[in-house]
Amino acid sequence: MKKLGTYLGAFGVLLLALGGGSYYLRATWTWFEYATLGLGGALALLYLALNAKEIYAAFTQRGALQTANAVLMTSLVFALLGLVVFLSDKHGKRFDTTAAQQFSLADQTVKVLQGLQDDLRVTYFYNPQEQDQRYNDLLKEYAAITPKFKHELIDLDRKPDIAREYNVTSYNTTVISYRESSEKISGMSESDLTNAIIKVTREKKKKIYFTTHHGEKDLVSSERMGMNAARLIILEKNYDVAKIALLDSGRVPVDCAALVIAGAETQFLPSEIAMVKKYLKLGGALYLLLDTKSPSFSEILSEYGITAGNDLVLDASGVGQLFGAGANMPVVMNYADHAITRDFGQFMTAYPDARSLTLAQPRPTGIEATAFAQTTPNSWAETKLDAGKGEKMKFDANEDVRGPIALAIAAKRSASSNLGTDQSGEGARDSRLVVFGDADFATNYLFEFQKNGDLFMNALSWLAEEEDLISIRARDPEDRRISLTGTGSRVLLLFSVVLLPLASFLAAIAIYVKRK
Repeated sequence: MKKLGTYLGAFGVLLLALGGGSYYLRATWTWFEYATLGLGGALALLYLALNAKEIYAAFTQRGALQTANAVLMTSLVFALLGLVVFLSDKHGKRFDTTAAQQFSLADQTVKVLQGLQDDLRVTYFYNPQEQDQRYNDLLKEYAAITPKFKHELIDLDRKPDIAREYNVTSYNTTVISYRESSEKISGMSESDLTNAIIKVTREKKKKIYFTTHHGEKDLVSSERMGMNAARLIILEKNYDVAKIALLDSGRVPVDCAALVIAGAETQFLPSEIAMVKKYLKLGGALYLLLDTKSPSFSEILSEYGITAGNDLVLDASGVGQLFGAGANMPVVMNYADHAITRDFGQFMTAYPDARSLTLAQPRPTGIEATAFAQTTPNSWAETKLDAGKGEKMKFDANEDVRGPIALAIAAKRSASSNLGTDQSGEGARDSRLVVFGDADFATNYLFEFQKNGDLFMNALSWLAEEEDLISIRARDPEDRRISLTGTGSRVLLLFSVVLLPLASFLAAIAIYVKRK
């Protein structure tokens, strides 16, 4: 009977291990886990009951007491380690030691999460056969920023009732819910998730208008000089985008969060200029991207103490040559302390064939203005535009302006200064203006160059009064896998599977022979 009890006890321990391992791997309770753990526990108890006397005698022997003491001390050590792990989990500090900071969230993601007012729930429906651990880790990183981020992983096959509740039919679908809003995404990158959070946490979409009929950059073109890349990012950030012909509309629409004039080549008519000025006096926001061929818009810029030069900015520092460009593409690494560039550090932005911008001293009454992007001291504003290519031009102290040269300015006119105009002034707000001495930096071929796109979007967010979106955008994860040739793979296999174990075996033989 006791022999049978021993076999049953061993089988019970096996069932306990099987049930516990199944729960650890599947992270869910099913009939299998309940059955194996229940039966295993019963068999283990049966073994203890049948062998109670032998077990008691074994534990009361001197050797058993010493063993028990060792087990107790070991248990105390593990308990202490467990306490350390618990405290570090509750009050720990996280470090990312990867070369590309691949486990660190983007500044924009952190800002969006820290701005949550209520709980945000993220439900991820996964396929247990091909679950992506990287996405699980990403969700944990989000949750580490704020306790308001609640996430849950659902096996789509095992819990179809929950899937029906969320109207989910596909694997790897994430549902983001906030207050009364929800958004479903199939992408599994940080940028996908953060953009979805932005959408559900915004009460309403703001609308960005781009002017047309004056040779502006084509908003929907995917060609080199188009702005489709910028348009897609604007839409991702939960803005609406529309084109507008001011002569047809007769005014800037009241729902315009920001008016963009991107690389206009012909003069605006006086009536169009008047519409833009009226819009600004009512607290509007203007985004002006100038090319060397663009009109100076002096009627508007002069009210903010800004002048666009009739020149070409050249940079002799040689930084542009690192990217295959000449002196006519200044690369900026110096940024003023402004909301648009506060997190920029030493990131680079590039501006081909740009013109200079100058701030009046002193500023007009009620105007706050900052030149937030400037060239290096080894640059200048070349006034002889017909002298030839950039590399042939030379600085002339009598005619040219030595750097640093301002290429981007942000200005704000106070609400009180907007009063007393031809408008009633009721509900007056600050007006905002951002002007760049270049429009090409925001076109398709340069939008993703270094931080051009981030700077463009930061300026737009500032104009739309959504400062919480001003940051470095989340990037798609970089594929850092090592690609090996056939020969390299064979060498690695030979070393790890044959040579390294063989060396350990030979070392063991040598030690054995020496001791003999």
